[in-house]
Amino acid sequence: MDRVRKNKGIEKVKISDLNLVNAWLWAYQNKIKLREGIHFELKNHEYLIKPMQSVAHRRAIRKGAQMGFSEMEILRSLHGMIYGRYPTGVLYLFPTDDDVSEFSKSRFKPLFVNNPYHIGRFIADKEADNVKKINDAMLFLHGTRMTQKIGGLIKESSKVRSRAVDKIVRDELDLMDQDIADNAEERLEHSTVKEIADLSTPTLPDWGIDKKYNSESDQQIWIIKCPACGRDCCLEIDFPDCVKFKDGKAYRACLKCGHELTPSDGDWIPQTPSIKDYEGYWISQLNSMYVDPGEILRLYENPPNNNLQRVYNSKLAMAYIEAENRLTPNDIFSLCGLDAMATEDKWGPCGMGIDVGKTLHLIIGKKLRFTSKKKIIWMGEAKEFEDAIQIGQRFHVKQAAVDCYPETRKAREFKKNAPFPVILCSYKDKLKEGLKKDYELGIVELARTEICDQTHLAIKRGEYIFFRKNAVLEEYSKQMSNTAKILEEDEKTGMKIYRYKKLAADHYYHATNYFEVATKYLPEAYEQDPMRRIFEELADKDQNYNPLVYGLA
Repeated sequence: MDRVRKNKGIEKVKISDLNLVNAWLWAYQNKIKLREGIHFELKNHEYLIKPMQSVAHRRAIRKGAQMGFSEMEILRSLHGMIYGRYPTGVLYLFPTDDDVSEFSKSRFKPLFVNNPYHIGRFIADKEADNVKKINDAMLFLHGTRMTQKIGGLIKESSKVRSRAVDKIVRDELDLMDQDIADNAEERLEHSTVKEIADLSTPTLPDWGIDKKYNSESDQQIWIIKCPACGRDCCLEIDFPDCVKFKDGKAYRACLKCGHELTPSDGDWIPQTPSIKDYEGYWISQLNSMYVDPGEILRLYENPPNNNLQRVYNSKLAMAYIEAENRLTPNDIFSLCGLDAMATEDKWGPCGMGIDVGKTLHLIIGKKLRFTSKKKIIWMGEAKEFEDAIQIGQRFHVKQAAVDCYPETRKAREFKKNAPFPVILCSYKDKLKEGLKKDYELGIVELARTEICDQTHLAIKRGEYIFFRKNAVLEEYSKQMSNTAKILEEDEKTGMKIYRYKKLAADHYYHATNYFEVATKYLPEAYEQDPMRRIFEELADKDQNYNPLVYGLA
């Protein structure tokens, strides 16, 4: 394993000792100084040993705040560039460019300055915040809020796009622009290493780090064996019952016998051992010796400002969202009627909502007479706008609304060629409320949060009727649950506002939004059959008309 490094202005380094090819031993034995007065040490950080020595090509770390994993990945990256594991380099991604500057100055620079022999002497450029040469390898640090949509396509930052590397670290994955975070993986195409480390405090269920940990990794948990009864205990799973009190002081307890547990006595155990080369780690502040478990329990039972999500995310390392802020498949299935999905509608009038992507997602339905409900009679996909016109004619569509982006030209052609009126819609995040209308051009600017609220609440209140459950409705229900309402805080103003965040494919959600627009001024339709028209004509002529006779009441 001997290898000699030679570089201008850098001493020769002979790699033969085990600590030089093992990042954890290197940091521990050489007492790497993280910050002034703080060294990398084993005590109270035993849970870092295994992930720091990992040879897996993928890692997903679902963590509580301030657990030391960011420092761990920094040391792994520096060690790997100094001693040849990452010969091309490492790309470090952060949520914003401000995070890059702060991280570089507070985390990376102290390592260079305080460890001149083990780290500093290998750094060719110590001043630049976002690019550093470490031996022959390059370290790039970039923010991910640089996305620009051009013609519906994501335009990456040219800085990120041009960086070929061996490893990518996505620090605080859940706060990133997900398109750039995902597209960054292309930077590994010419590498023989291809290592990716994702770490984040979780936010929403089935999204970001929570999705990667639960759906892709081997799901390792920190198991502490009770010294009294031998039970395998996981504080994250056993919470809140694992927090007990004795003489007014909180302690971590075994659920079986109540004996006090020590987090340092734990081991990482995979819950899905069949998954190889993708390690997932879940650990919360319950295992931190610097956090009082009693304080975590107090915050859980009495969350500040009723913000239970922050307690779940930062303290318990668990994804969380209030039930009322996200639809579920059962919300859709509970509104299913007995009718099968229609193949046509001879009478109408129907409204149609269209979301534009690689394919068109269509929702067709009608406003029901004698009730405030809307009935969805058909949904599906179409390849071209010409297909949407044919489908619309089959269902006697009298008003359609369509996303005018990204295919603006085609959307306008659709409006021109369709035998029914078409409203072109555009989302505007900065539009506070209502619709900004330009009927001459046929364009409506929608306040995104408001129209999503309208659709969300209509389904929650049972104002929709769907056809009976089938494969299409199952996909629809899945996509309707892929958008969640979250509270965001503006970093500059501190103002808090609700926004709807995409968790996965949600085309049908937006098609339903456009259906809402299409049916806003659409005449009401008949729920049962066209004989109602005849009955009403008779009622107009019959002065003694009783609606019960015709079944219209």
